[in-house]
Amino acid sequence: MKIQLHAVLLGTCLLCSSAFAHTIEFIGPCSATPLLSVELGAKFETVGDLTVYALDKNNVKYLGDEQGINSAFGTPVGMDSLEVLSDTEMRSYGWCYFVDGEMSLDYANKFYLKPSDKKIQWVYSYAHLVKDKWVSMCEKAYKVKPKFLCK
Repeated sequence: MKIQLHAVLLGTCLLCSSAFAHTIEFIGPCSATPLLSVELGAKFETVGDLTVYALDKNNVKYLGDEQGINSAFGTPVGMDSLEVLSDTEMRSYGWCYFVDGEMSLDYANKFYLKPSDKKIQWVYSYAHLVKDKWVSMCEKAYKVKPKFLCK
């Protein structure tokens, strides 16, 4: 009886820990299929902590820190991340993150995770400039598959 009770308690604890786990995914510029998808426990305080841990643990080269990601998986930065569409239109590419499908404007180290936050996605995205006005931001790059990135 003691062994059965111990097994039930252990099983319950395992269910509890997975119920409060976070999944983190990185979606690149050319496909909606994640470049990396891992489930990690709820031991992380912020999206930034979780992000750096996941990248380091999986030996992914990146530029950035807990505040945000500039490059990962070999994505370009600076002038190399701009796509000029015309004299009056361009796209500027970079990484945006979403928590349970909602875009956040906070730095990753300022977004405090709750146990109910299930999926964190870093998506290679673009901001769209038309006639000197930014008309959108964090648009998913894989939906347009930019030719200079998706050969």
